[in-house]
Amino acid sequence: MMRIKYIPIVAVLLTSFHVFSQDRNWTTETAKDGKSIVKYELVKEEEGTHFYYIAQTSVNTSLEELDAYFSKSGNHKSFLERTPITKEIEKSSKNEWLSYYYFDAPWPMADSDIVIKFNRVKQENKLVFTANGVSNSYQPEDVKRMSNYKVIYEFEKVDNGTTKITYNADYIPVGSVPNFLIKTWFPEGPANIVKGIGALK
Repeated sequence: MMRIKYIPIVAVLLTSFHVFSQDRNWTTETAKDGKSIVKYELVKEEEGTHFYYIAQTSVNTSLEELDAYFSKSGNHKSFLERTPITKEIEKSSKNEWLSYYYFDAPWPMADSDIVIKFNRVKQENKLVFTANGVSNSYQPEDVKRMSNYKVIYEFEKVDNGTTKITYNADYIPVGSVPNFLIKTWFPEGPANIVKGIGALK
């Protein structure tokens, strides 16, 4: 496993959140590592609890390494909590493909799955992967499908040895999410996602 080296850019992370934020009633917290910043808002809707959150950190992993790692959907189960199956099911091009996720939800929630369309956009010093839940007949498991899901992963080169990772999530999990699970998941859950990506675990 690659060792992560963080740099003291908490202030930079906080000021750059506005690029991804909507006009939301954010709660902002720093993770236990003192480096990763998480902003979140949970909204009760008819379909369930709508999760909006943004996590950012910086790591000493190159843009090229992150591109190669993240482009393989099979790696996603390593940084996404309770997601034992993450695999590519159809590839249109280097910049567009479909993946399947299976979510092994904690009690008392029900398991669920989703088919996601990934789009990859590469710029000189930035790489953006957009993940949208889509309707698809592929369903190897007899579980309810998540329908509202949009996540943006952004990797931005800070210097030759440092990349800033931003994870911007907007989704509604299947079923009711107990308050005790929500309280124990923020801010460490989202922070662990960006740290896990950076570690290429």
